[in-house]
Amino acid sequence: MTAAPQLEPGPVDRSPATRLRAELQLASVASGLLLLLDAHRLTSRLPLEIQAQVGRLRHAVKQAIQAQAASHPGAPAPAPASVDPAAALRSWIASQPWAQPGPQGWVYLLCFRDPATGEHRPLQGQGCRGQYAGHYWGWTQNLVRRIYQHRNPAWTGAGRLVQVALAAGLSFELAWCEYPATRGRERRLKNQGSGYRRCPLCRGTGGPLDPAAAVAAVQHQLGGRP
Repeated sequence: MTAAPQLEPGPVDRSPATRLRAELQLASVASGLLLLLDAHRLTSRLPLEIQAQVGRLRHAVKQAIQAQAASHPGAPAPAPASVDPAAALRSWIASQPWAQPGPQGWVYLLCFRDPATGEHRPLQGQGCRGQYAGHYWGWTQNLVRRIYQHRNPAWTGAGRLVQVALAAGLSFELAWCEYPATRGRERRLKNQGSGYRRCPLCRGTGGPLDPAAAVAAVQHQLGGRP
């Protein structure tokens, strides 16, 4: 039995000039990604924790460019990196959990209402902070059945928040839905917070939706599916 040959690592160039070139190349690629995110209006559609990281990256790029300009006042702008920013952005998006393929279904938004007045009425929390919920995000592959389940006071499956709202004397309406959508899409919308921003009932831009009519409209568009 022979031992594998040990390869000596080559010398690493740690000179300031080499380090600066590497930092500028990284800043150039990052700047290209940020420009594409802004051009395609993707930043606001990312989960909140990723939006925070994008903000930190934007600040780091700004600092790197300012540092380069301060140390080389007459130097030309760095040449674009050889890495294609568009390809790097597509690769990064494809690697995110919320972009992974999955079963296609419906993302829907329920708006809690006062059954007596028909006005929007959030579910008041019992905690010391007075937290409340005015909307419920859900995902399902059968919209009509899921809404029927939500309206059943004895339902014990997914959507515990809706059952708590019903027990507190509230009602709900189907305010918004989207098809096709994955669970990742539902998670993105939840992470964005404030269902009010997408609720046509609260914003006065639309009325309650009939789940059967919504499914029929999609089936018509898709030629008999889903």
